[in-house]
Amino acid sequence: MKRYYGSQQNVTKPVEKITLDDRSVSKKRIFFIALFLCIGIGAFVYAFTHLGGEEKGWQKVTLDKVVDESSYFDFTLSYEFGKTKKSVKREKNALSEAYKSLCREAYILFDRTTEYDGKGNLCTVNRHPNETVTVEPALYKAFETYAFYSTNRLLYLNALTEHVEALVSSDSDEALSEYDPYTTDSVREFFNKTAVFAMNPESVQLELCGDNRVILHVSDEYITFAKENDIANFIDFGWMKNAFICDFLADSLIEKGFRNGILTSSDGFTRNFCESTEDFSYTLVSYEDGAARNAGTMNYQGKMNFIWLHDYPVNTFDRMSRVLMLPDGNRRHTYIGRDGMPKSARHDLLVWSPGWPCANLAISAANSYISDETDLSYFLKDCGYWDMNALFFEDGMIHTSDWSVTFINTSMTVVKHPVAGAE
Repeated sequence: MKRYYGSQQNVTKPVEKITLDDRSVSKKRIFFIALFLCIGIGAFVYAFTHLGGEEKGWQKVTLDKVVDESSYFDFTLSYEFGKTKKSVKREKNALSEAYKSLCREAYILFDRTTEYDGKGNLCTVNRHPNETVTVEPALYKAFETYAFYSTNRLLYLNALTEHVEALVSSDSDEALSEYDPYTTDSVREFFNKTAVFAMNPESVQLELCGDNRVILHVSDEYITFAKENDIANFIDFGWMKNAFICDFLADSLIEKGFRNGILTSSDGFTRNFCESTEDFSYTLVSYEDGAARNAGTMNYQGKMNFIWLHDYPVNTFDRMSRVLMLPDGNRRHTYIGRDGMPKSARHDLLVWSPGWPCANLAISAANSYISDETDLSYFLKDCGYWDMNALFFEDGMIHTSDWSVTFINTSMTVVKHPVAGAE
């Protein structure tokens, strides 16, 4: 609603012409004229900056009237306005339009269910196995990132993503028994067989041909198995999808000149792409006594990227599509292991780096987190080989590889582990 100051009526008043003689203008009158001019200019500046939405500083950027399905995006973009020569209003409008367009593009790129005219996306690749397909450059880059950094078969194991999502959204015992590989032998057999195909490069393998062209090689045996068992996709980013989307959005905004923001997804992926070296804080959450608890705050400096892997719900997004809490305290989630079974080494693993983007961190941490092995101290040590750090919680303690960060507002004991390569 517009805010008005003074009368809203457009009234024309009669004008009286007055002839001024410079000799008759007193110093007092000059003073008051100057004073009123200053007050008027000040009022105009105040109205322009405050009533026009020109406040500097941190603000959330919302997606109003987002086109079609991209309104599903569960990302939060916070941005520090007023650090460029542009007016805050112009900067905010430009950022909002760019962000909205990029969110729509990201939705299309990673959509596994729908093909779009003139847009080679994830669905296009899955619908045309054993064919050369041209995909969008951003999706090709995501495939390249996975191929370069991955020593696992996550992209192929995530063929089970739709099935584990059906599992975590089960709302009855009947539905749970239909999808749960831990309680139903036939479901476990299906998960295991799918994993055998997914783990075998002779059964399924994505070939990068250059110039944004790919071929998804799939064996006849796997195609037949997929048709018989309602497997719609041979490859999927699964739980990693928002890591890749977070990188795409942040990198694209940076390319467009927006360099002072923090982008966070509800499932735990964060890109702080601020150029400032000021202090920032990251709120820690741990799982205690069957629920998510605030575990304190970690302070750090400058730009940083985070991934937070967790096997328990902390928000509506988790409860709807990531984690199912069972009455006995067990959980079902979307982290798929080498045998096709959902699993996690611990409740939490937080990994961060100033240089590695979210997708790289997620791929690197996956082998350790999606495992039957519960001791992650070796992962903290190995962080020394890469430009990253990590922490996990255990018995009221914070175990971390980072000796430079500080922790506040926590009752936990901080244990700092030696890392490989440290002097």
